[in-house]
Amino acid sequence: MRNDGRAPTELRPCSIQAGFIGQALGSTLVTSGRTRVICTVNLEERTPPWLAQGGWVTAQYAMLPGATAPRGSRDPGARGKEIQRLVGRGLRAAVDLGKLVGPAGPLSLVCDCDVIEADGGTRTASITGAWVALALALRKLRDAGKLFEDPTVAQVAATSVGLVGDPPEVLLDLAYVEDAAAIVDLNVVALQGNGLVEVQGTGEHGTFSRRQLDALLDLAEAGMEKLFTIQRAALGSV
Repeated sequence: MRNDGRAPTELRPCSIQAGFIGQALGSTLVTSGRTRVICTVNLEERTPPWLAQGGWVTAQYAMLPGATAPRGSRDPGARGKEIQRLVGRGLRAAVDLGKLVGPAGPLSLVCDCDVIEADGGTRTASITGAWVALALALRKLRDAGKLFEDPTVAQVAATSVGLVGDPPEVLLDLAYVEDAAAIVDLNVVALQGNGLVEVQGTGEHGTFSRRQLDALLDLAEAGMEKLFTIQRAALGSV
């Protein structure tokens, strides 16, 4: 039995509240257990100067000082920058950037992921919630005639899996106490029906076999199917 009473294959209670920030083009509050992240998507004035054609999607990630105990720093640091690159890559995989174009030309979108409470899985929750915020933003742009066509490729979501305990057990969606004790920790990003986008895996306190890796990925994919359903419900609520 896990610390919070979940089965090994069970996600933490997860919800996505769409339209959480009224000023944003698209926004969500994603909750995964005690982890909570606000995701907002807005237009930027211009696409990156090095971009030859099509539009662009990028992300920024930060953790509020009060999201952890003891108090954290407002500077995202190297970890925060690495996470925001992961979020950006995940979101771009879900969009055809060549179609992110409208009457005014190519569009550039930025997603801000701000962690207001952290208990593990902030990067995976950010990706899962940010996709819904992005989908809402694209919907508004299409409705306003600012996009020629829908650039959406597929849903994208993410979750964590790990080997925890002695003997090691494959667990889904690690909370902080599990993440800190994990022998192996993986963050997995995937497109719905279109395969894996990224796998970040580390043997924190030991090694793992190919068989164990396959079991971790199988469990991650099963967990993300549930997250895809939660995403669709959030989109349908607004």
